Amino acid sequence: MCEYIQDIEVQKLERITEIFKSLSDGTRLRILHLLLQQECSVGHISHTLEISQSNVSHQLRILKQAHLVRARRDGQSKIYQIDDDHVKTLLQQALNHVSHHQEG
Repeated sequence: MCEYIQDIEVQKLERITEIFKSLSDGTRLRILHLLLQQECSVGHISHTLEISQSNVSHQLRILKQAHLVRARRDGQSKIYQIDDDHVKTLLQQALNHVSHHQEG
């Protein structure tokens, strides 16, 4: 029998919803997939994924607000990277889940 033990706190539920909304866009997922492989500037992301720099900046702002990416200064540039290992794990698990269901 399934027992519901504890409700999720409203604030946590809102944060989780924000994370999944941020992950629900293909462009943002492509950016995150690239950042899983290496840290990148906006220009590098734009060039590699063939997306305008303004669109990349917009998508990164959304990802940053959801605490999925962070930036550090390197001279005149900002270098973006995955925020922490939890985000890496979440993305890897999603990729594994999709791969698993494609095989079966």
